[in-house]
Amino acid sequence: MWTNWLNVLLGLWLIVAPFLIGYSKTSAGALWNDIIVGLAVGILAFIGTTSRKA
Repeated sequence: MWTNWLNVLLGLWLIVAPFLIGYSKTSAGALWNDIIVGLAVGILAFIGTTSRKA
């Protein structure tokens, strides 16, 4: 279960990393890739965390 929460945090990191590290102004492709992949990872990990396991 803790690994799903770790994936949520890593998804959030992918979203904020371009701005904190500073490569958001140099590479638009890398910026949008990180945002889209971060959203996908974060949302899917959150769904996996909150869904009931059988």
